[in-house]
Order: sequence, then structure tokens, then C-alpha cells
Amino acid sequence: MIEFKEIIDLAVPLKSMATPMFTGHPQPLRTTFTTIDVQGFQSYVWFFAEHSGTHVDAPAHMTKEGMTVDQVPVKQFVSRGVVLDFAGKPRYQITKNDIEKALESTGHRKDVDENWILLFYCGYTAKSDSKDWLENPDLTEDACKFIIELGVRAIGIDALGPDHAPWVAHHLLLPNNVVIFENLSNLDKLIGKEFVFVGTPISLFGGTAGLTRPVALIL
Repeated sequence: MIEFKEIIDLAVPLKSMATPMFTGHPQPLRTTFTTIDVQGFQSYVWFFAEHSGTHVDAPAHMTKEGMTVDQVPVKQFVSRGVVLDFAGKPRYQITKNDIEKALESTGHRKDVDENWILLFYCGYTAKSDSKDWLENPDLTEDACKFIIELGVRAIGIDALGPDHAPWVAHHLLLPNNVVIFENLSNLDKLIGKEFVFVGTPISLFGGTAGLTRPVALIL
């Protein structure tokens, strides 16, 4: 049997009418469908936008020709992972140089390739109930081009997203088939650790994103 030192949950719970959402997006809503008292079993009907809670953006989110979430190969959601620490930097512009320095500090500068995911720890999960939650750091154009050069399968961030309008990171990464995990949590627990990231999303046919409950398998 394969054993891991620890399994860390990287998702935020999807709560009915109480989930931090991008401005203007509808809140997830849960309504009762059946009950144990009446039908003998409990079940609910959920209504939610694709980009709710912890989810992964597929290439189709930004390009008509891009793969939808059900078309993205499953292996793209499972990778060796490394966390880059950018906590304490509100609305910070993360550059190529910043990423290179952060990678050097992890000891994985020469390792990262198409079998990896880069996770950006910014400390924004704790800010989800404040106005500061919308002031997350941005990946600059040169940072995104460097990420594409590295060839990683995906990036992830513990914030609303990796950019703000005009969505430089989304427009560069997704068309190059680098999927984006958003609203992650517990990334601080992975700093300095060796792990495998597993973030397989719900397979929404034709979807531009998919809800997921990613985990980190500590090696």
C-alpha cells in the first residue's frame, strides 16, 4: 500500500449564499430536493457558477478554440508541486525575477518542467471576508511568459485569481494550455515540503471551469 506522510486539503468549502465570489458573480445556492422524513433519503439541488469556490480555469475560459474542462487531459491536473511564498504583498506585481528567486529558495529551480505545478502562496484565504481580498497580487507579462517557458502543467493561487483586468495572466497562460487553480487554501502548510498535487475537477461537458477539491500528498 502506498503511504503518504500527510494529505492536506487545499480547498475552501462551497457554502450556499456564503461563498466569497468575484464581484457580480452569483452566490452558490442549495435547495432541498428530498428529505429523510418524506422520501427516506436526503439530497439537495445546487445552483452555482462554474467559477465558484475552489476551481480550475480551462483554456476555453479565454479562447474560443481552447479545450473545455472535460477535454483537458486528466494528467494535467496531477503534478509534482512547489509552493512559492509571496505572503504579505498586497496587489504586488510578481515578475519573472521574483519567480526565479522564489524557485531558487526552494531548491527546485532546475527541476521544474512539464511535470510540475507552481503554487503561489499569498495568504489571501484569510482575507476572504474583507475588502482586501480583491487586492491580490498579479502575475506580470514577463512572469507569465517565463511560466510558459518552464512548461508547467498548471499554476495555482490562494486568492481570487492571478491577475486583474485586463487579465494578462489569463490571456497568456490559458491559450498556452497552462490551467489555473483559483481560491486554494492551506498552501502555507506546503512550504518547504515535497508533495504531489491532485486537483482533478468535476467534468462539466463544455465547461470553462470545474469545481475541485485539490489535495497535496506529502512525500
